[in-house]
Amino acid sequence: VEGVKLEKEVVLGANVVLTASTKIIDVTGPTPVEYKGVVPARSVVIPGSYTKTFPAGEYQVPCALIIGKRKESTDKKTSLNDALRENNVAV
Repeated sequence: VEGVKLEKEVVLGANVVLTASTKIIDVTGPTPVEYKGVVPARSVVIPGSYTKTFPAGEYQVPCALIIGKRKESTDKKTSLNDALRENNVAV
């Protein structure tokens, strides 16, 4: 089964692709923390890449980067989307 669990109030940036095998790397601390199949609550996620070695050389492979946690300012920006969804308004 392909899928990823997004915990409460996750923010996904444009062009983030998540599958069950996508590496999700939290880069907010002194060392990266890797997740697979789940994005922790209130994470802000953007597309990224990491280097992987293959027999033919090294290549960049897509991943998702957690670059921070949702803040009050993020909540204000996303509140309009929530209001539109709640009232079934198409834009």
